[in-house]
Amino acid sequence: DDLWKLGKPRGEGGPWKETAVEANQPSDPYLMTGFDRKTLLLSHAAGEAVAFTVEVDPDGTGLWCAYKTFSVESGKTETHRFPDGFSAYWVRVKADRAARATAWFVYE
Repeated sequence: DDLWKLGKPRGEGGPWKETAVEANQPSDPYLMTGFDRKTLLLSHAAGEAVAFTVEVDPDGTGLWCAYKTFSVESGKTETHRFPDGFSAYWVRVKADRAARATAWFVYE
């Protein structure tokens, strides 16, 4: 009960921050449950567009489901706000090509 006096949980972080990633290899799972508003920022340093596929584990049982694929141009940042009420226990990201990439979550 004392923790709730501090307010709702908030935070940011992610499985990749300017990390060398291999093509089609999923990131480590990243916690997603317990936050009201969820935003994802995707970027990379490859010379051409990279398609990032976001997968979620909706109930914590290890059943991964594709959520959405984002095509991100070189030098750009894609920002995606998950719909209000969207819920999943875990999230992970895959890139369709090797790149130095960032997958960063902002939870409010």
